[in-house]
Order: sequence, then structure tokens, then C-alpha cells
Amino acid sequence: MSDLHKQFLKKIKEQERAFGLSLLSEEPDELESDTSYFSPTPQPSNEPKAGIDQERNGNIRRIYNDTKRDVFPIADIYTDSRSGVRFQTYFKPPSSSSAPIFICHHGAGSSSMTFCRLAQSLANEFGKQNEYPGLFTYDIRGHGDSSTSMPPDYSLSSVTNDFKFIVDEFHARNAPKSSIYLLGHSLGGSVLTNYLAANPDNAYKLKGLIVLDIVEETAIKALSAMPQFIRKRPTSFNSYQEAIDWHIKDSHLLHNDESALISVPDLLRESPNGLIWKTNLQETEPFWVTWFAGLSDNFINCGKTQHVAKLLVLSGHETLDTNLIIGQMQGKYQLIVFNNTQNTGHFIQEDIPKQISISLIDFVRRNDSPDEYMKKEFGFVPKWGGKIHD
Repeated sequence: MSDLHKQFLKKIKEQERAFGLSLLSEEPDELESDTSYFSPTPQPSNEPKAGIDQERNGNIRRIYNDTKRDVFPIADIYTDSRSGVRFQTYFKPPSSSSAPIFICHHGAGSSSMTFCRLAQSLANEFGKQNEYPGLFTYDIRGHGDSSTSMPPDYSLSSVTNDFKFIVDEFHARNAPKSSIYLLGHSLGGSVLTNYLAANPDNAYKLKGLIVLDIVEETAIKALSAMPQFIRKRPTSFNSYQEAIDWHIKDSHLLHNDESALISVPDLLRESPNGLIWKTNLQETEPFWVTWFAGLSDNFINCGKTQHVAKLLVLSGHETLDTNLIIGQMQGKYQLIVFNNTQNTGHFIQEDIPKQISISLIDFVRRNDSPDEYMKKEFGFVPKWGGKIHD
């Protein structure tokens, strides 16, 4: 760990103690990177399954379908005529134009439903009677219920162009008047950062960028573990419950049963050999090298034209690189680290949706209504540039 990083952590801890907080580990060595976002030992073998246990699947399938329909009343297909990709989208509209909309992008190997419990929690925690934010998300190419291009192309530039198409189409169909906050998990954070860097003059009401659990150096190191992870994970499951158990008990990718009940079934489809993965992660391997290169610089510098506020939320154990440390010290983004629970992993939006939603709502209020936020939190509204004494 560099001297600069140690000084940075010391400063953050001093600030936390002043406010009665303890988000970061007390021992600097505990923050050294694990070098991998993935469990090194997913256990079940790759032996084909005998078939789907329909009785066990029935109840989970009903819960999954009902919850998805209730949380996201609008489910549309967006077809990009240039790439030919058909994107499955989901939208929970806000209660009114005064409430924000989160436009979300999931990571590799995941799907839209990684944000399902977060959408529910945002509505519950918003704190205003009959008012709640909107959340729009979609399955990226080759994931969930979206199609892919032929030949497959998962380069950062291609998935960024996909996101631009999605955002343009979303605004064309819905003409939202709400403030827009971009929310990306893992690869999704890199895509959204790249989008803002490549489109500094877009006409949309973008107020903030939130990146969940991704740091450039750590992510690049983690990619070295991906081939082993892909080889060792099961190729099929007998039931949704078996798949959920693998994610929680065996691979420890997830730590929240309620979230897994929705997100895991969305990753699988039925076949004669059981439930198999919708996404072929091996097809993405040629493009890994493009995913996170330059992420830190882009994150620090993107969004300047529109004065986009930025928030980086980490599950813990990431080592911030020099650019991120300096940027945070200079106030170029807000940092939250959840390093005080064993029930938090890389899928932080699934593991602790309530805590994440509270953090997002606080971030929105700081930026959408700063005067109201200051008055509520501190009891006064500062009058910058005014006279101190009459």
C-alpha cells in the first residue's frame, strides 16, 4: 500500500470519527485487494443434470414472475436497427416528475433483475408519502432476454453504443422531465463512465453518475480469475433452488436470499439437460481487455460539461489507485465504503439493497435539492457570498 493511500485512509477515518461513523476497516492491510471479484472455488461439478425438478421450480417461478411484473409494470423491447440487437427493457416510472429516475446498467454475466430488490427498496425508503423514484434497466446484449450480435461483440465501445441507443430510445418514448441518475454495477459502471466521456454534450437532464463496486486496477486483476471461474461453475441445475443455493452457499457470489430469488432465475433458461445459463461468458473473453482500461481517468474527468455529480460505492477491500485517491481528496466524487459487514460481496445492490437505496437517496437529495438538504441535515441554508454581519 502506497504512502499516499495510507494518508488518504487516515484522512477518511478521521472524518468518519468526527461524524461518529466507521465505514472503513481500522487496519490498512485489511483493505488490500483480494484481486478477484469471484469466488476461487465454486464447488458443484460440471456434470450434466438429469432434468428439471418441476415441483420445486413452480413456487420460485411464480414468485419470480409476479415480483418482476409488480416491480416493473412496463416491459418493452428496444430494437437497434444498426446492430440488429433486441434489448429487453424494464421500467418502473417515478411517482411524478419531481422524483428522479435511475437508469441502470448491470455487469457481465448478470441481468436486469440484479436491480429488482433495489427498485423496491428505493420506493420504500424515499421517505415522502406517495412519492417514489423511477428505475429503468435493461438486459445488455447476450444477457437475460436480449439477443446478441453476430458475430458476438462485447467490446466496451459496442456496449457503450448500445447504451447510447437505449438512452436515446428511452427519452424518445417517455420524454421524462425528472432528473436522471446513471447507475452502473461492475462492467456497467465502466460503460456509463465511458458513455459520459464520449458524449459530453448530450441534451438530457443527467444529474449524477453512480458506480457500484468497481475500481480499475482491482477489476483488471480480477479478470485473470475469470477463466477458472467459468470452467468450475456448473453448466446446469436441476432446479432454481439448486441454482440459488450455488450462488449463496457454494460460490458466495450472493448473500441475500430474497434478492437471489429474483435475480438467479433470470439468469437461466430451461433445456433438456436442466436449467442452463442464458449468457455464454466464454464469448466475452476476447473483449475483457477493453472493459476497464482508463476507467479511473474517465470517472474523474467525465461529466464536466453538465456538472454531473459522481458517487463511487464499494463493498470493501478495493485498493483505490492514485487517480481515485487524489480525485476524492479534491472533492471530485463522493466515496462510500461498506466494509463493516460480512454479508456484503461484489453484488452489493443485491446483498444490502436497503443500505444502497438510502445512500442513493441521500446522494440525489444533495444534488437535486441542496438547500432543502442542508436545512434538513444541518438546520440552516448557507448564504454563500453574503454578509456575515449587518
